[in-house]
Amino acid sequence: MYLISALLAILGGVTYHHFVKRIPATIHPIVSIVGIYVGVLLLSGTLLALFPPVEGYRFHFRQLSWVQFAVAVSVFLIELGFVLMYRAGWNLSTGNLVTGVFINIILVGLGLFLLREKVSLINAIGIALSIIGVAMISYRP
Repeated sequence: MYLISALLAILGGVTYHHFVKRIPATIHPIVSIVGIYVGVLLLSGTLLALFPPVEGYRFHFRQLSWVQFAVAVSVFLIELGFVLMYRAGWNLSTGNLVTGVFINIILVGLGLFLLREKVSLINAIGIALSIIGVAMISYRP
């Protein structure tokens, strides 16, 4: 499951950016996001019906909390951000890479300070190289 879950995330990320880049500029970005979420709701509902939880639905729905709403806000911001980035002219090949590096640098900071995670010397070198890479990708002569 370790490798399969990563492959699913990679497949989802690649197809996500490919199709978000193809959203017509004439559609209101929030209307587009609503359409995306209707599709997600239909897909999730179908899969939940096909693979019902062993403990029953009530057991799991009672565990819903503010965290799911916080994730929903986060996902909405990601969706809106990328729709607007691609409309503003960001390239498919660099938009996600640039944002991804900054997201990961911020997550390293959160991991260090909030979760007390450790960063090795090799990790720090990788972070520095990522920053250099973003500078090189973003450079316009």
